[in-house]
Amino acid sequence: MPRRVRPRSATVTALAAAGLLSVANGALTGVGSAAPGPAVPPDTQASASVSVHCPFADPLGPRALTVETTATLPAQAKTGTSATIGGYSVKVSLPRDVALSFLPAGATTGSLRGAVQLDLAVRQDDRSDRVPVSLVVAPAPLPETGDVVLTATGAVPEIAINTVGAVTFEVTAPTLALEAVPAPDAAPATTAPPKVACTLDEGRQATLGKILVLPKTLPGPEQKQPAAAPGGVTAADEEPPPNVYTQPLGLVSVLTKSTVKRLGATVVSDPSLLVNGFINVNIDTGDSWVTGSTAFSPVTATFLGFGFVPVSATVEFLPVEYQTQRMIDFTGNLYTDPVTQLPSLHADLRVMARMSSAKINGVPLDLGAGCVTKEPVHLVLDGPYEAFGVGHVSTEPNGGFTLPGFTGCGTGGQDLNPLLDGMSSGPGNQAYVDTHNLVGCDTPDPADCPEGSNPPAPGSPGAAAKKAATQPR
Repeated sequence: MPRRVRPRSATVTALAAAGLLSVANGALTGVGSAAPGPAVPPDTQASASVSVHCPFADPLGPRALTVETTATLPAQAKTGTSATIGGYSVKVSLPRDVALSFLPAGATTGSLRGAVQLDLAVRQDDRSDRVPVSLVVAPAPLPETGDVVLTATGAVPEIAINTVGAVTFEVTAPTLALEAVPAPDAAPATTAPPKVACTLDEGRQATLGKILVLPKTLPGPEQKQPAAAPGGVTAADEEPPPNVYTQPLGLVSVLTKSTVKRLGATVVSDPSLLVNGFINVNIDTGDSWVTGSTAFSPVTATFLGFGFVPVSATVEFLPVEYQTQRMIDFTGNLYTDPVTQLPSLHADLRVMARMSSAKINGVPLDLGAGCVTKEPVHLVLDGPYEAFGVGHVSTEPNGGFTLPGFTGCGTGGQDLNPLLDGMSSGPGNQAYVDTHNLVGCDTPDPADCPEGSNPPAPGSPGAAAKKAATQPR
């Protein structure tokens, strides 16, 4: 029967939330009755070599061994079908003195046989399990000198996979059960060979290989094929389109908050919406990312300039091409955080900051219409994120951001750029972006909308609960 791989965490990856996963269940693998679908690319030959320590009985003691694993992996699989790993073989080089210890006392010639038991680790994002594999060691005669090479072979249980994405297979340390091959006229053994449970050397991780699991029916629009040249042959200078499929996001609310170190100010923007939001999956590479556009309303912030002068000003975040467009285009790569194992997002974003309608001690200060940063504000954001749930990304993991100097500030011959630079420009600032996937609602009265139709207010119990859902367990 195919092996079931159980989820380690209730957290669903952003790819899973996109609806590209099997709807059968949320597990990485499951018991499958369907026959394996044919892999379009050829099978791949995979191999891994690891060093292990095996605690043999005294006087031998622990010994360092090298374990070499080879197998044939399918290049691709489909959800709801079983992946078959073939040609599974393990070779172990056994030192001669260790091999002699399994022979009858005083013997210097003979053969060894036995079994090798190990687990094949199966991992995808935050889900993993181990598939037990039993191998048989073919009889191997001891050479006159040198190590004894033992070869163990066997079948790996079928692995039914229900989840789209790259699945990684890793080898683990084996358990050896070896004995001397008895003489033809010897009495049957009454006891089983002793088992020696080896362990991987510290810090070792042996990846045998990966396979890509594709959905049975790929969502998204059909991809256009490149136009054929005369005669039905594709032009040589035309690249085939990438094998990318897209899934539209729902209605996503975006809440932003920025802190400016030199001002001691916090700027909280009104909620905005992510429009034309999509999650994208490259079927060939397994890479996934989200795209969309948003715009932020101007916000009036109050702070103490230079630490003691009451100042208020309207702050806006604009696209780099703010003279010709209003929307800020957004692209973020999806990944699994190696520490928290949470689905996460990395975004490299550039925006312009504009200030206007300033007042100092209540007296208006005309900054003009073109008071913007000299160069784009560079924001590198990371954090837990689920495309169809909630996200909390910020610049904190990357040390914050630098607010550049300003230009074009002042009217009537006044140069107010140095004033703003001295008050606000510099490093050590932070930006926080919260995203909430909203439930659709088409009723006239917002009070009749279902829960989740609107994002929780910043700092509310609902916001805290949603944020807790993306924290490590």
